[in-house]
Amino acid sequence: MHSWVQPFYALQSRWTANLPTGDDDIARLQAIHRHAGSGPHRILELGAGGGQSAFLAATVGHDVTAIELVAERAARARALAANARTLTVLEGSFYDVPIDGAFDLVLYWDGFGVGDDADQRVLLRRIANWLAPHGSALIDVYSPWFAAASVGREMAFDGARRRYDYEAEGNRWLDTWWPEDAPEQALTQSLRCYAPADFRLLLEGTGLELQGVDPGAGPDGLGGWAEKTNLARCMSWLATIGPA
Repeated sequence: MHSWVQPFYALQSRWTANLPTGDDDIARLQAIHRHAGSGPHRILELGAGGGQSAFLAATVGHDVTAIELVAERAARARALAANARTLTVLEGSFYDVPIDGAFDLVLYWDGFGVGDDADQRVLLRRIANWLAPHGSALIDVYSPWFAAASVGREMAFDGARRRYDYEAEGNRWLDTWWPEDAPEQALTQSLRCYAPADFRLLLEGTGLELQGVDPGAGPDGLGGWAEKTNLARCMSWLATIGPA
């Protein structure tokens, strides 16, 4: 595991782990139903954070297993699971936690790209093994065009600050968070960005193929933010992948 992962997500959890279910979680549930139908499905969610999206999926009847690395986030997800009969929370790394397949859907929202291409392929091969023969995975993939255009953008919320940067040689989006009153505590996540053509190359040899490209939210070209935009502007795009 890369050295920044545990401390970064533990820091980020100060502001995100205990958020209520919100618009992003509703949009994710809609994406599940848009791509796979209303089910119910057996779902595996990777990097589930505080469990908000997994909880919402479980409340409408899906059988959800959620994996979360950071103890604070996993504890929050377990608290939600106490009120959702079909939500199971596992604490640990999805690179080595033993998981029984087969799942109709594997989900990875807001976090794909940790490590290098070899790390991504290890995870993708695990996903291929977790999928039922008819199954598919939905993965948020960060856009290189958005990352390159967002250098220096800063935001403030609830006592935290956040800044975007971009490392061009490695095609990596850099996302730095820190407490507003303690900038010396700043930590950065580094996520590999992929265009769809690059992602197809990444999938070679993993047993998976790219079946759909769905651009997400991003700048609207008029100074505002659109919940749905085109591939050249979106912050991330949703990859639908399935057995090759």
